[in-house]
Amino acid sequence: MSHLKKVFSVAALAVTIIMIANFSFVKAYMPENSNDETISQLIERLTEIKNYDYGSSRESLTQLSDLIRSSLDNPELKGLIEKEMLNFLNSDALFAGKQFVCQQISIIGTDKSVPTLAKMLTDEKTADIALYALERIPGSFADEAILKALAKAKGKTKIGIINTLGQKKVVKSVKNLGKLVYDPDPAVAEAAIAALGKIGNDNATDILAGAKDKISGNLRHYVLDAYLKCADKLAARDKTAQANSIFQSLYKGNESIPVRAAALRGLVQTNKQNAVDIILNSLKSDPPELHPAAIGLIRELSQNTDLQPVIVELPNLSIQGKIQLISAFSDRGELSARSAVVAAVTDNEQPVRVAALKALANVGNDSDIALLTKIAAETKADEQEAARVSLNLLHGASIDRNIIAQIPDAETDNKVELIRSVAERNIVAATNTLLKTAADPERSVRRESYKSLAVIAGPESINDIIQLLIREENNTIRNEAEITVVAIAQKSEDNQAKPVLDILPSVDNIEAKSSLLEVLGKIGDKNCLPVLKQILNSDNADLKLAAISALSNWPDAEPAHDLLNIAKNSVDETQRILALRGYIGLLKIESDRSDAESLKLYQEAMTLATELNEKRLVLSGMANLKSMAALEATAMYLDDPNLQPEAEVAAVSLAGHIENGDTAKIREILIKITNITENTPLRDRVDRLLERLK
Repeated sequence: MSHLKKVFSVAALAVTIIMIANFSFVKAYMPENSNDETISQLIERLTEIKNYDYGSSRESLTQLSDLIRSSLDNPELKGLIEKEMLNFLNSDALFAGKQFVCQQISIIGTDKSVPTLAKMLTDEKTADIALYALERIPGSFADEAILKALAKAKGKTKIGIINTLGQKKVVKSVKNLGKLVYDPDPAVAEAAIAALGKIGNDNATDILAGAKDKISGNLRHYVLDAYLKCADKLAARDKTAQANSIFQSLYKGNESIPVRAAALRGLVQTNKQNAVDIILNSLKSDPPELHPAAIGLIRELSQNTDLQPVIVELPNLSIQGKIQLISAFSDRGELSARSAVVAAVTDNEQPVRVAALKALANVGNDSDIALLTKIAAETKADEQEAARVSLNLLHGASIDRNIIAQIPDAETDNKVELIRSVAERNIVAATNTLLKTAADPERSVRRESYKSLAVIAGPESINDIIQLLIREENNTIRNEAEITVVAIAQKSEDNQAKPVLDILPSVDNIEAKSSLLEVLGKIGDKNCLPVLKQILNSDNADLKLAAISALSNWPDAEPAHDLLNIAKNSVDETQRILALRGYIGLLKIESDRSDAESLKLYQEAMTLATELNEKRLVLSGMANLKSMAALEATAMYLDDPNLQPEAEVAAVSLAGHIENGDTAKIREILIKITNITENTPLRDRVDRLLERLK
C-alpha cells in the first residue's frame, strides 16, 4: 500500500512539474500585457517608415500617428514608444522619416529624448527637426541642452537655436543672448533681439534698453519692437510704473510713428484712469500721423468711459481725423457723441458728412429720422446712400412706430424715402398706412408704396391692392401695382389667383381688366387658363391682346397651341405678332419634346414669321437644341444678310454641343462662318471648335 502511495506521489509530482514547465513555456511566448502588441505594431510601422521619402504613401505615417495617440493615457506605453522612436532616430533611416518621428516625439517626448535630440543639433541637416521636438518638451533638461548647443552652433542652426530659446522663454539664456545682440551677423543679432523680447524678464529688458542707444540702422527697429514687448510683459506682471516709464520714454522721444503709436497704446493700457487725457493730449499735440493710433485706442476703452473731452475736440481735427473719430464713436455705439455727430452732418467736407451719416445708424435715435429722411431726399450719391442705410439701420423699440407716424404729413420726396425704408426695415405694421399712400395724388408716392407693399403686405391685403390697381389711371404705376398683386398672391400657399378671378367678372374698365389678365398670366395658376382662353375669343381687341400677353408669360408650354392658332389665323397683325412671339418664347421652356420635335415647331414658327425680330427669336431658340438637323437648318440662314449675325451665333452654339454628329459637315459650316463673320470673339471661338474637331 505504501508502495502504491509512493508511485502516486511520484506521478503527481511529475504532473505538477510538467504543468509548471508548460505554464512557463506559454508565459514566455505570450505578451505580458496588451502593450507588447502595440509595440510590435509600432516596430512594424517604423520599419516601413525607415525608407519613407517625400511623395511616398503616407499610410504608414498615419498608422504610426494613430498608435501614438492611443498611448496618450498610458504612461508605461508612452515610455516604450518613446524608446523605440529614439532607436529609429539613431538608425540610418531617411531624413523624411526622421522628420516625421521628431514631430511625434514633440507630442510624447520626455527628458529621455533630450540626449538623442541634442546630438542631432550638431548636424545642420537634422538640427531643425530636433529643435522642433525640443521646443515642445517641457523642463529644464531640454532647455539646458539647447543652450549648450548654442555655443558651437553656426549659421542657420544657430539662428534656429536662438529662436527656440526665445520661444521657450529660457531665462538662463538671457546672458548668452545679450552678447549675440551685437553679433556681426545681422541675422543672428536680429534673432537674439527677438528672443530677448519674447523672454522679457528684467535682465532682458535692461539689455535691450542699452542696445537701443548703441545700435543704429534697421536693426534698431527690431530692438525697439523687442523693448516694447518687454514693457508689455512688465505691465502684465503688475510692474506698471516700470512699464510706463519705458512707454513714456519711447513716446516722448524722436522715434518713428509706429514706435510712438505702440508706446502710446502702452501708456493708455498702464494708466487707464488717465486714458482719455492721454488720448486727448495726443490729438492736440502730436502730428496728424499719430492721430489714427490715438483714436483707435478709444475703441478699447470701457463702455462707461466719459469721452466728453474727446467729443468736444472733434471739430478741431483734420478731415481724416474727424472721419476716424466719428467712425470710432460709431463702432462703440457712443450715444453721448450723438450731438457732435449730428453737427458733423453739415460739415464743409463731404467725406466727413458721409462718415457722420453712417455713424448715426449706431449713435442716432428717433430724433434723427427726419434729418436722415431729408438728406436722403435732397442729396445724391454717397450722402444719399449713407442717409438711406442709416435710416434703415436705426435701432430702438420706437423707430418703426415713428417712421410710420411721419409718413402721412411728410412732403412728397421725404414721404417717398420713408416709404422706401418701410420695405428695407420690413415694417409689416405699416401696411394700412401704405394702402392709403398707394392712392396718393403724387405718382412717385404711389409707385414707392406699391414697391414696399410687395414686400410687407400679406395675402389678407390682396383685395385692397386689387381695388387700388383697378382705380389706378397711370399705366406705369398700374404696371407696378400688377407686380405687387402677383408678389402678394404668390405668398399664399394655394388658390393664389382666386382673389383676381373672383373680382374679374365685375370689372368693366377695359384697362383695369387687361391689367388683371396680365396678373393672371404672371401668377401662372392653372385655374386661370380657362378664363384666359375664353377671352381669346373676345370681341374686344384690347382684352384679347392682354390675354395673349398673359399666356405668353405662362410658366410652362401648355398654352403654346392656343398662341399658335392665333399666330396662324388672326387677321389682326398686332395680335398675330404678339402671339407668335409668345409661342416662340414658350418653345424655349424645357419640356419632354425631342430635339427633332422642337426643331419642327421652330421651323413652323419661322414660316409664320414676317418680321425680322420674330425670325431672330426663332434662331435664338434653335440655338438651344443639340442636333445635327438643327445645325443644318440654322446654317441655311448664314446667307441671309439680315439674319446672318444671329445665324452665326446659333450655329456656333449648336456646333459646340452636338455629340456624334457629321464632323465633316460641322467643319464645313464652321469654316464658312470663319470666312464671313465680322464678330472677332465668335471667330476665335470657331477656331477653338475647329481645333477640337481635328
